[in-house]
Amino acid sequence: MSAKVTVNILSQAEEDIQEIIDFIFEERPSAADTVFEKFQKAFLQLSKNPSLGRKARDKRLNLLGYRYLVVGNYLIFYRIKSKVVYVYRVLHGARNYTEIL
Repeated sequence: MSAKVTVNILSQAEEDIQEIIDFIFEERPSAADTVFEKFQKAFLQLSKNPSLGRKARDKRLNLLGYRYLVVGNYLIFYRIKSKVVYVYRVLHGARNYTEIL
């Protein structure tokens, strides 16, 4: 069994999560809690298995080492450096993430 790695959620990703939760909360407060819990579970999974996500399909993002993990309608974009997972963005899957990243 491999040791856990650190998951570092960068400030932009924290802002993304807050915006997502706030948006959902306006319509369905209980759904916001559920989505937040799913994000937390995903971060725990990444700490146990950093390679869990898929490699980015976009050539540029792939060369930069980005991976993504699908959580419902959202994509968690991260990179692995040494024994740390850096979470850069959490974006809705319908957004043009190649331009955003």
